[in-house]
Amino acid sequence: MSGSASEQPEPSATAASAGAVEPVMPPATPAPADEPLPRPATWTVKPPDAPWCPEGRLDAILARLEPAVAARFRDRVAHARVEHAEGHGRHATSEAWTVTAAMRRGRRHAHTGAWSDDAFFASLSSHRGVLVVADGAGSATWSRLGSAIAVDVAGESLRNATDVSAEAMHEAVERAVLALRNVATALEVAPRELRTTLLAVAWEPDGTRHRLVTTQVGDGSLVLAHADGTINRPAAGDGGEWSGEVHCFVPDDETMTRARAATVVHDVPDLAALLLVTDGIDDPCYPFPRFAGPILGQLLHGTTAPLTGLGVQVNAPSVITAADPAAALHAWLGFEKRGENDDRTLAVALHTTASHVIPPWAPSTSA
Repeated sequence: MSGSASEQPEPSATAASAGAVEPVMPPATPAPADEPLPRPATWTVKPPDAPWCPEGRLDAILARLEPAVAARFRDRVAHARVEHAEGHGRHATSEAWTVTAAMRRGRRHAHTGAWSDDAFFASLSSHRGVLVVADGAGSATWSRLGSAIAVDVAGESLRNATDVSAEAMHEAVERAVLALRNVATALEVAPRELRTTLLAVAWEPDGTRHRLVTTQVGDGSLVLAHADGTINRPAAGDGGEWSGEVHCFVPDDETMTRARAATVVHDVPDLAALLLVTDGIDDPCYPFPRFAGPILGQLLHGTTAPLTGLGVQVNAPSVITAADPAAALHAWLGFEKRGENDDRTLAVALHTTASHVIPPWAPSTSA
């Protein structure tokens, strides 16, 4: 029907005789125009607008550190230039193992012109491998100093220990705690202003069986990968109900209680890889033990598609076989996931068998 007036039905006689009045309908309200979509977030990259180490405090800090630690810290300050703010990496090889580690400044810190709060230590020789990663607490003013000193002190202690043992690990963490408290005194601040997480592993990289010791204070993840494809996480991260919530940091009073409870000595016949990450990777790749195998697959064999749940991940060949593995790992850390903009640090140790027992990752696999 055309809908003209002559074609409209007449009111019924019953309704008219009863005095009924047809309801008057309000004029139709035009449908609201579609609201414009929010503009995508715009991230800037700004150089840090403050020195890495507080000006005028370097000598006081050096005086409170052991001579060897002080010498390395002086070098660290000298290399803390703006052009190095985006991160750095390290790669080393031995007869049976490779270690690769890198840190990448998160978009949040790049946007605000702040330094990264993450740090790592990576060492490999014919008789000892050591990996340590740390993430300074965002609420702590000098956490970037805390994480850098903690990984240096703990890492060097483990590298020079007489054996791979729980006692050696405890001593390493204790030294880190003491160093941070001494630096807090030099800065005239409370120790909590240098708070940092700490994940560490030391292992004997020779022989068919591998003896190693691990510990963890705070969040992040440390996992072992075995030749049969299984992933073992020796200690759960010390996180709370919310992302980024941590119950204990180095150098809190509870540090050694946490570290001792988390320390595990392993005797592993089929160790293929060790993987340590700060929460900048742990959070977007949750639950991390499920993602660890696919991540190792990408690092070993290349990235052909984004890991499940990630927004953007650039296709790239193997990180480990790249001409510069440390730079390739730094690039790999540039993946994107909505809402995840924290600093990222990853340290990985791979046995020569790893490329054979850890398969490439593809979207049809588990993570």
